[in-house]
This record gives sequence, structure tokens and C-alpha cells, in this order.
Amino acid sequence: MVDPDEKELILLLKNDSKSAIKLLFEKYHSRLCSIAYRLIKDKDLAKDIVQEVFIKFWSNRAAIDITTSLAAYLRRSVINTALNYIQKEKRHPKGNFDHFMFNPVGTPADQNYSVAELSRRINDAVDKLPVRTRAVFLLIRQEELSYKEVSESLNISLKAVEKEMMMALKKLREMLKEFLTIAFTLSTLL
Repeated sequence: MVDPDEKELILLLKNDSKSAIKLLFEKYHSRLCSIAYRLIKDKDLAKDIVQEVFIKFWSNRAAIDITTSLAAYLRRSVINTALNYIQKEKRHPKGNFDHFMFNPVGTPADQNYSVAELSRRINDAVDKLPVRTRAVFLLIRQEELSYKEVSESLNISLKAVEKEMMMALKKLREMLKEFLTIAFTLSTLL
């Protein structure tokens, strides 16, 4: 349900108030960029996606019917735009991590792994997840949204979110089983 302050802001937007879109932009821009970045892992592209969402929002302001909140509406728009980009471009983002070597207890001396290598393998595994499964996983684990918020953001049922998250964890365990032992060993050393 849209709160009264947001109803007033929506009315101002529909009446072509440039100050209203500026206020909206200032209020939500950085949070939306963060959401887009977590999905595509490219800061410039994340900003472009958010900019595109605001441009579409402004262009279609008279016809937009918001039944949730402005934040939820914009979040869903950014997520959908980012997911569309991923599907069209088949991007596989990589994270940047500090490099240092370690040799966990119980591994042969010639089997050194760097934190960067482990992080790269984890990112690769996440990138191999189906698009919707990856989106659910990233929104829950990195964006720290609740299952209900993810359900609303992606416009899917709560059961679908639960199923996608279970599938993500199962697939990640399968793809990373050789590194789970190393990660567990490392965590006991730290």
C-alpha cells in the first residue's frame, strides 16, 4: 500500500514536477545502484541501468500505477532491467579480491590456493546459476532482502523464492565441494 507522503509525491510526478523526480532520484539512487551492482558487478553499468529506470519512470509517469511503495516499484524496475541485461548480454561478472596465498592444514604443499582464486571460483559458480536463481541468491545473500521482499521485487511467489534459494545452495555445494573443505579448514585457522 502506498503511504500518504508517497501518494503526494506520485501526484506531483504525474503533474510534471521536476523537483519531485529530483527528490526521488536523490532519495533512491545510491540504493538502486547498489542493487544493480550486486546483480551485474559493474559500477558504471549499474549506474546506467538506474538512470534508464529513472528515465523510463519519468517518461511514463502519467501512466504508472503504483500499488506497492515507490521504493518497491523502483527496486523491481532496477532488478528487471538488470536481469534483462544479463539475459541479453550473457555477462559473467568477476569480483576483485585481495591476493594472498595459504596452504590449509591437510592439503599437499603444492596445492596452494589464494583467496582470490577461491573467490573467483565462488563467483564463477554463482555466475553459472540460472538467471532467476542467481538473482534470488544475490538478493538474499548480498542485498540481505527477506524472502518476502525478494518475492515482491521479482513478482514471484514466496514458494518460488524458497525453491530457487534451495536450488542455488544445492548447485553451489555441488560445484564447490572440493573447496568447501578448504574453506572450512581456513575458517578454523582464523
